[in-house]
Amino acid sequence: MVVKEQLIHYTFYMKNAKPPDRRVQRTRQILLDALIGLILEKEFETITVQEIIDRANVGRATFYSHFRDKDDLLASGFESLKDVFEDFHYSSSAETSDWNFSLALFQHAEEQRSVFKALFGKQAGALILIRIQKALTVILKQHFQEMFKNKQQAVPLDVFVQYLVSAFLGLLTWWLTTDAAETAVQMNQYYRSLTEPVLIGLLANK
Repeated sequence: MVVKEQLIHYTFYMKNAKPPDRRVQRTRQILLDALIGLILEKEFETITVQEIIDRANVGRATFYSHFRDKDDLLASGFESLKDVFEDFHYSSSAETSDWNFSLALFQHAEEQRSVFKALFGKQAGALILIRIQKALTVILKQHFQEMFKNKQQAVPLDVFVQYLVSAFLGLLTWWLTTDAAETAVQMNQYYRSLTEPVLIGLLANK
């Protein structure tokens, strides 16, 4: 099965700016791969820690030395999102944003599209979307804070950020759960075409 074969190489956002000890990193990745494999076979809410450690062939004590529970294990797959968002935050200004955060996420989803498609529609997929939503909301609010600081904007910062995040997640979900032929670059361009005029309009009202 193609999806299961891809799991062998599936890193699920495990790139870190400062990698931990290789043995620790390997153990965490084995546990994450085991969880993803189980998610593709059954509903996330029915998966037990025992099933995960059996699949990963590690002890229960080892599991709990790394993660609180299976939700914590799933969330660990998003550690490198911080790198993507921080790069976006520090490499561009509010006035010259290149939407690198959305392009990076679209491209990652494109590389692992069959896996993401299998996850979406399941409880784990909902948890993934919540994690992305929270991370995007925080970094975009930080990114555009200066633009709204001490300014009388027609749209409050929180509303603008929620618009950007909702638009992105809506497009990402549609793209991953259908057979849409658009590439990650095309999807990012559509997202930018839809949202950038709003930003330009706000800047014009400064």
